[in-house]
Amino acid sequence: MFEKDDWRLLNNVEYLKGQGINPTNGAEITKYLPHLKHCIFCYEEVNNNRIYWFVPDEEDVSCCICEKFFADFCEMFCWRLLDGWDITWDK
Repeated sequence: MFEKDDWRLLNNVEYLKGQGINPTNGAEITKYLPHLKHCIFCYEEVNNNRIYWFVPDEEDVSCCICEKFFADFCEMFCWRLLDGWDITWDK
């Protein structure tokens, strides 16, 4: 159970509710989305130390989510896990 004042929810993340979320990796984020520097929840720097990072299926791809916080908040945010083929890298 998460409390409304959970430190991990301090950023404005309401827009992520109900989003389709694509798995990807740190190399793809660094190459195609260099403006994404860290996990929106824990601020871990984007790197290749994790198997997956997750990005929302939205027009501006404004954030990324590390594996741990994807697992922690997947149910709460009602995320739909996509297959990763839905990412358009030429944005």
